[in-house]
Amino acid sequence: MQPLRGALAGLTVAQPADLPAFKRAVTAGGQLGWGYYFPGLLALNRPDRRAILLGEDNGSMCVFRWTRRAARDRLDILLAPAPMNAAVLGRCIERANDFNGDRSARVLRLDASDAGAVGAVATLQVREHKAQFLFAPSSYADISGRKFRTIRRNVMKIAELAGIEVLPFQPAHIDDCRQLLSRWGERHRDAFGTRGGAGTSRRALDLSLLIHTPDLEGEVVLLHGRLVAYALWGEMRPGVGAFFDAKCEPEPAGLGFFHRHHFLSRQRQFEIINDGSDAGRAGLRQLKNSLRPVGFHMEHRAFQVADP
Repeated sequence: MQPLRGALAGLTVAQPADLPAFKRAVTAGGQLGWGYYFPGLLALNRPDRRAILLGEDNGSMCVFRWTRRAARDRLDILLAPAPMNAAVLGRCIERANDFNGDRSARVLRLDASDAGAVGAVATLQVREHKAQFLFAPSSYADISGRKFRTIRRNVMKIAELAGIEVLPFQPAHIDDCRQLLSRWGERHRDAFGTRGGAGTSRRALDLSLLIHTPDLEGEVVLLHGRLVAYALWGEMRPGVGAFFDAKCEPEPAGLGFFHRHHFLSRQRQFEIINDGSDAGRAGLRQLKNSLRPVGFHMEHRAFQVADP
């Protein structure tokens, strides 16, 4: 992007160095939605095509999404301000409208706990958007009984394989992770017609070289020394984690259950982990439901309506 001017003046493109300030804002605001996980925001940046822009207003962090389009560039509010402030949100809407030259700007991600406060912005209408899965690591202390039988069966199937091992994610694993991701993207394209956000996943792997524990860490699964799965996660705010990304080979069967359970059962530093939505994929929905979420977080969107 060129230097930010006009309606974008005062904003900056999100960078890893912004993480501490952003995290303080989310901690103060108490947000729980997956969108408030900062490395997830950074992975959305695409040079000259899409940028996540940050600004501060009256103690709240404002987050915009700039996108380049053939007809004209566009600005939306990616996240409602953290901490939530209705007056600040109103000014964010005004900035986006000025940039777009119309009243089409939206609030793309709005935390459930903040949805009520948006009513103070008379020109906005709030709608439910996506349900996000919430998991409690403490619930996996005992996976006996009928409730966990699917998890238990698949975890034991993989755990008993000769040559299976789980290791902390290291920079040396990145090339193998990229190759696994490439194969996963091709399978997703064959099945659904798209690569399923593989570009964002690749940028997530790149961020692992810049951001470290507790904000971004991970693990890999090896079978006879070959990398067959990886997972990335991090702290959104104290006590709340976000499951960032996970990819695995389709075989052996049960591998997806094994490595998600392995991750979830060991993250006792988190009371709650937000694992995002099911991305409209039935298989992913089934997997996440089988892991027995303790609840769901409803992400909202807000749209402009005619002046009252």
